[in-house]
Amino acid sequence: MEITTNTSPEDWSFFAKGAANILFKYSGSNNYLKHKLLRLRLRKAENEYISTCQLYDFIELKCKPLFPQQIIDVHLVVLTTEFVSALDCEDHELMLSEQYGLLIPNILCGNFEKQTLSKYSSLYVGTSLIEAANGIVDTVILEMKPKWLYDNSSNYCRTCLLNQAKGYRRHFCPLDFLYPETIEEGLQDLIGLISGKTRKLIEVQNGIPFLSLLRVFVEKEGNVFQKLKTYQEVENESDFIVNLKSQDDVLERLSLIMTLRDVGLFIKCEKFDESNDVHKSQINSANIVVIEGEKFLLTSNIYDLDLKSKLKYKHWIAVEEKLKEIYNSNNPDWRFCVKKNSFKYT
Repeated sequence: MEITTNTSPEDWSFFAKGAANILFKYSGSNNYLKHKLLRLRLRKAENEYISTCQLYDFIELKCKPLFPQQIIDVHLVVLTTEFVSALDCEDHELMLSEQYGLLIPNILCGNFEKQTLSKYSSLYVGTSLIEAANGIVDTVILEMKPKWLYDNSSNYCRTCLLNQAKGYRRHFCPLDFLYPETIEEGLQDLIGLISGKTRKLIEVQNGIPFLSLLRVFVEKEGNVFQKLKTYQEVENESDFIVNLKSQDDVLERLSLIMTLRDVGLFIKCEKFDESNDVHKSQINSANIVVIEGEKFLLTSNIYDLDLKSKLKYKHWIAVEEKLKEIYNSNNPDWRFCVKKNSFKYT
């Protein structure tokens, strides 16, 4: 698809940015592009740059077969240097030589109020209905990064330890969502930073049993957390970061593992709408949850499946060297992570 023939740069406005990508939100009149985001690459040194075509192939060929229902839809679109140069990127530098971009759905399209819970977690409360009046709440979306999922054998898991090292406040440990005996504690930590006013708005005033829906999600066999853990598992010596000596040692499987250790996740809880064809579709039949006689739609989407540059191996090693001496430290402000017998994952 040649997006430059259907829209102009003025139809796209800055939406968000990450370390390697920038998102633009569509505001024009093209029906196909409504509720879409354009994802472009930020400027990088040529030896570190991974093209959009490489990313697209990686997502479609390597990642989607693992999560056929959860990975966010991506479509490759053709760009021109003139089109990219004319975008309002708010002083962020784009990779002007890139000839392609990715078109993705805007999961947060609608009228939502955002509450930032922690560094890697936010809550969105509102409605996906664009024309709905302000104040309507029929949808709650939790955004988070599951990070590194494995059977931990030390006082702190890799994710919690790195968060401590960076000075972040404790929120939840993602490992708690892997085991029946720790799920409840993990859920209480997760919702613990949601304001009382917001929880009342969600659960009391609008009848969305958010905690119960999250519990259904993480207790379901084969859920996203369990699958991510499975696909992140190291299988042989080449999967260990500590064994890397050069970028040539970063094999395809390790690249995939490192990508899956940094994905983003949306968990979406909606009131079921009998008049909504998407809600009633066959693909969503397995996502309907009934709680106290009320129907809800419970879905999830994985995003940010960026193939990692092999040159990052030096950074990976440096981080592990920094953390390896303090896995069994004791922080009185940070409870220990759940332990399971495991061999070392790095």
